[in-house]
Amino acid sequence: MNERTVSDAYGADDPGLPSPPAVTDIRHTLRAQSRNAYANAEPRLVPTVPAAVRRWKLWLLTVCAIYPTIVLLGLATNPVLEDLYLPVRLAVLVPAAAAAMVWQINPRLQRHFGAWLTR
Repeated sequence: MNERTVSDAYGADDPGLPSPPAVTDIRHTLRAQSRNAYANAEPRLVPTVPAAVRRWKLWLLTVCAIYPTIVLLGLATNPVLEDLYLPVRLAVLVPAAAAAMVWQINPRLQRHFGAWLTR
């Protein structure tokens, strides 16, 4: 916007009308409003980056959790699956153990041992 258009719009030649604001004044006012709005705003929760999990600790925790899971599932299903071949028994046990680990056991273990996993 050029100065002539601004002065024409504000009627700079007319003594009864206010003079046009300077561009620097507008910028200063906008910056001050922006700073005040930011300073008076409620603090937002900034997402934090989770600490890196030590892979060997996660492996150890998984091994300690999956062994009893497989043993218990094997003992529980043995009367029903004992006549089947080992690959067929494992085809039943492995998905059941994986589901238990993913949706039940691992979330609880990571909640309980989360601080240890990231140290």
